[in-house]
Amino acid sequence: MNKKIAIILVIVLLSLPLMYKLIQMVRQHSTDALQEQLSEPVLATCDVSKNDFSITNDSMLHYSLKWVNESAEALPVKALTAISKKNKPLFLNLEIWPRQLIKKLDKNVLAAVTAGEYDDKIISLAKSLALFTQPVYINYDPEMEVPLNKYPWQSQSGNQYISSFRHLSILCKKYAANIKMVWSPSGFRGTEEYWPGADVTDYCSFILDNSPVKADDPRTPFSSVLEMIRRKLIRLRFCDKPVMLLGSSSINKTTFNPQWLQQLSSMVKADFDIYHTPIIPSDTDTSLVKKGRDAALVIGVYDPKLLLANQPLITIEHVFTDLISVENGLFKRNFDSIITRGHDVIVTIEPWKDKYRERDSNILINTLNGQYDKILEHLYQIISNTTHTVYLRWGHEMEIPVDRYPWQKQDPVAYIKAFRYVATFQKPRAGNIRIVWGPAGDRGSVEYWPGEDVVDYVSIAIYGLPDKNINDHTKQLSFTTIFRNKFHRMRFAHRPIFITEFGVKGPEDYKKKWLEDAAYTINKYPEIKGINYFNFADVPKAWGDAETPDWSITPTTFKSFISLLKDLPKK
Repeated sequence: MNKKIAIILVIVLLSLPLMYKLIQMVRQHSTDALQEQLSEPVLATCDVSKNDFSITNDSMLHYSLKWVNESAEALPVKALTAISKKNKPLFLNLEIWPRQLIKKLDKNVLAAVTAGEYDDKIISLAKSLALFTQPVYINYDPEMEVPLNKYPWQSQSGNQYISSFRHLSILCKKYAANIKMVWSPSGFRGTEEYWPGADVTDYCSFILDNSPVKADDPRTPFSSVLEMIRRKLIRLRFCDKPVMLLGSSSINKTTFNPQWLQQLSSMVKADFDIYHTPIIPSDTDTSLVKKGRDAALVIGVYDPKLLLANQPLITIEHVFTDLISVENGLFKRNFDSIITRGHDVIVTIEPWKDKYRERDSNILINTLNGQYDKILEHLYQIISNTTHTVYLRWGHEMEIPVDRYPWQKQDPVAYIKAFRYVATFQKPRAGNIRIVWGPAGDRGSVEYWPGEDVVDYVSIAIYGLPDKNINDHTKQLSFTTIFRNKFHRMRFAHRPIFITEFGVKGPEDYKKKWLEDAAYTINKYPEIKGINYFNFADVPKAWGDAETPDWSITPTTFKSFISLLKDLPKK
């Protein structure tokens, strides 16, 4: 045998396993996978608006359908037709994956769905499901809000997911009236950012899995299964849709305790107004912008050294206080000084000190129990005794999962009750007082929303540093980037926005440029009714070993910033 031919044969033989593997990969990534999903059955349904918690009928089928390309030919139509003949409801977990022969070539599947690249396939699926005589529940790209890379639709923007869900839902329902769309987050902090809207969603769902998580997973186990369900229902309370509880490897039909539903029903009944909130909008942030601001923009400063406070157009000043400062008279002296300068006042009360203890880890419960009633009564007496407008902001930045304040990382129901207690403490409330709900605007903010009836303004904080360990001022985020993310979350609150804290660190020329961007965005969003610059250095203890940022700016920089703003108060 020719030596060259022999060498070629050897190479071919050696390559056969690799070629076989390649063929299998091509086949694997060209055919959709339809599998029965026995590990995640629908165990129960919770309709919070009706306080109806019930075990699900066992007749429901549960399948997983994984799309690996845009081709309608890859759809397992025959298998779906066979399932339809079982004449039972179908819960279909639909996952859309990109072609992944070369992972680096992965595309954004959410954007592709919205762009219509999967339309033929979606229509083909809907027509196949229209053959079912019973409802079909499509659970589309679940756990989208968890900042992981387990699925290609995770770690994407809320707007992208919303657009893709809405596109798929509208198209499916056009061709199959029996389709019910299921929105299935993990129930992680910030779930509501991915809510696609009540008009395209029929049910919500989440998986009952309280197992230990991996090191890179931001989720942490709850203290119990009951607590997990309760907290996740709170995070889904804005959706106003029935919630399906899906099983897992650890919680199934055998281990699911029906008494949990009875306990949940009692909890919801006791705090119905908190667990049930009106429907939130499905609009994205850009569609909420109105044509003009309905009043002059309010401009203020937190300025303990009085370097900016006396400038023209300043109409408001910010003062921080704690409980003991209200008692010992320090707050009143600071408050009266601002009133003497002819300014309105933002009062941020940090309820973490009294004359017995510096840090009260039970501040929310103690507030509800009336422990601080005398202090609150004194506070309201002070802020009511003026014709100037007072913006009262209590227990701010409650949603940040850190230990800076004792009211952070607390149970949202307890926080909401305590906030409402303080907001309605004075009856009737003096006409000059406005109640401000003051989250930082981070993920999970809306979980602590106390309700429209007790909130006049929503405040957010905008500081350039995305991480406290960043010392390079050029690594700061722009005002616009931060605001847009926070505004997308705050749109659910239906209240005007007051930016009660914002600031930037670095050289003065950098601060000036950063503030130019801020002015552009403030002018663009008429929902912003007021702004208040933090002209001081931050609290050193809050930054650990990192450099404490100094947000203060010069009067010249501040004047330059003000000159760029529109809709200013007339003076």
